[in-house]
Amino acid sequence: MYLVLENTKQTFEFPANRELVLGNDADCDVQINHPKIWGRHFSIAHKSYGCVLNVFNESVKVNDTEIGETCLLDTGDLITIDDLGFRLLDDGYIPKDSQLNHTNASIHKPANVSSVFGIRSYATDDTGLFIIDNFHHPDGWHVIREDNELHLLDSKNITLLNGMRIAQARLSNGDIISNDDYKFKVELPGTSGFSKFSPSHPRNVQLSESFTAANDKGQKPSAKSKQAFLKNNLWWMTLLVGLAVLVLVIMNNPSG
Repeated sequence: MYLVLENTKQTFEFPANRELVLGNDADCDVQINHPKIWGRHFSIAHKSYGCVLNVFNESVKVNDTEIGETCLLDTGDLITIDDLGFRLLDDGYIPKDSQLNHTNASIHKPANVSSVFGIRSYATDDTGLFIIDNFHHPDGWHVIREDNELHLLDSKNITLLNGMRIAQARLSNGDIISNDDYKFKVELPGTSGFSKFSPSHPRNVQLSESFTAANDKGQKPSAKSKQAFLKNNLWWMTLLVGLAVLVLVIMNNPSG
């Protein structure tokens, strides 16, 4: 994991404590002489669950979104202060070459939308949307499923994959497809991110979408759904009633 100053391509490695501090103080790991940077301006802590940005002075922008205090960062995210851009990169997420050729791959198949696996959108207009199989973005880049793998094809060099420009690559779990206007994250089944505890697990998706369908549209739960609720929760309701009866018996029959 390292930070790259986009303006000069200068690279800054994380120190042994896995927290990189940027500013113009003498004790900062990255000292920048710039009128908009002072003190300990921000830090990036490399945790076991990801990278955390902490802003100490005036707010910064991450992918053009203003951040005043803290946020999680993904590989390829761009942190900007005035005219300076700092991109977070990770050698563990170097794009893997694809056997598909971006110049002649078949891209005519229709897109499929689901809430199970594929690429998740982080764009403001469709945050959380999952796209499976083939996806064709209006900008001209494509995600193709071939032999149970996802491949990114971008002959126009419009996007970044994990912060790097590529024409074609085989996608892996956690990869980030992005540009200045949107971001997509790859989530595939059979990975650590695809578990029964994950919001994207089919069972959890089914529960959340059922709740949304019944409530977000202002609809009252149907008689059938009420019956299902009683059936699924009858055991603890019976137990609760039994306990209440037991308490009443004890109170009405004091010992001695």
